[in-house]
Amino acid sequence: MEPVVGLDVSKGMSVAQAFTSRNVAVGKSKTILHTEDGFEEFGEWLGELRQKTGKEPVVVLEATGHYHRGLVVYMERSGFCHMVINPLQSKRAKGSQLRKVKTDAADAWHLAEMYYRGDVKPHRKGDEQLLELQHLTRQHEFITAMYVQAKLNMRALLDQVFPSYEAVFYDLYSSTALRVLHQYLSGVTITEETIRETVQRSHSQTWIKGKLAQLQSIAPIKGQSPAQTIALQSMLSLLIAFQEQLGHMEQQIEETVVVIPEVALLKTIPGVGDKLAAALVAEIGDANQFGHAKQLVAYAGLDPSVFSSGKFTASSSKITKRGSKRLRRALYIAVQCGLRKGQNERIKAYYDKKKKEGKPYKVAVIACANKLLHHVYAILTRGEPYRM
Repeated sequence: MEPVVGLDVSKGMSVAQAFTSRNVAVGKSKTILHTEDGFEEFGEWLGELRQKTGKEPVVVLEATGHYHRGLVVYMERSGFCHMVINPLQSKRAKGSQLRKVKTDAADAWHLAEMYYRGDVKPHRKGDEQLLELQHLTRQHEFITAMYVQAKLNMRALLDQVFPSYEAVFYDLYSSTALRVLHQYLSGVTITEETIRETVQRSHSQTWIKGKLAQLQSIAPIKGQSPAQTIALQSMLSLLIAFQEQLGHMEQQIEETVVVIPEVALLKTIPGVGDKLAAALVAEIGDANQFGHAKQLVAYAGLDPSVFSSGKFTASSSKITKRGSKRLRRALYIAVQCGLRKGQNERIKAYYDKKKKEGKPYKVAVIACANKLLHHVYAILTRGEPYRM
């Protein structure tokens, strides 16, 4: 048997235990720091194990949040054989043991034992471009969520401090509207030149004069607490910063997806635009790693749970939700976009069928998301665009 290293990953450090064969450990467990020096020391240790056994060691570790990524990058760069497994596999196997032991060394031992039993299945992989896209789309989603909350807070403060301002600009959250309001509350005298400097696209002189006249005809509510005005200014600064950051990230996403043909294929689905296509590709990764569309559905957590005992079989069951919540969310939004104005005729027909069966709205949309994911799998594996 080849040598195996069980690696239990945690924040800032990991614990490794080497084996030459099943239940034959090599020395004591080793602590690895997640630093460049720690990785190099780990590489030297693996080299010594290779020299001692004459075979290439296999490192087995769980996908532990983002903590394992640094180690994986180092092993890929150094050419070490490794297998990243789904934590659910490890947890399920640990539950079969009679004794309940939870230590880092025991977890590392257990991972190696799983490999020797043949219970280890490689976790999903992704090339460097897909991982980069995944990072960008997830950060974009995170900042967008904060941006939406900041918009709600800003609107609540504006209704208390300066409610008449929303009549000046059609889009209250445009960069021009936010910047002009921020300068106004800061005591800056608003002139035609001030408005012209904040406008992102060209407008006529008449438009600028009209906005200035509207702004001069209104005023904030008197007697308001200064704290509310300060809070509103802070929210405005935050919104402007979020807009700039989102614009920068969207530009990076556009530059990244140019070299990923799968994104262009998914954009052929009605209702799926640049951001949704990028998010779907980033979360799925290489579709060929899934042997069947049902495996991809299970990875998204859209597969129905099954409960049966004796003569009883549950007739109503919820989805498992054990997979990628980001992939589920992207599919849910893609279905809603496809249903809007009947853009995706195939999904709209399937949705109408489910509604006629008496399914509630969310149940019908989830069923459509399952159907759409089958379409996505076919598109990515065949390399063909969507067909109506």
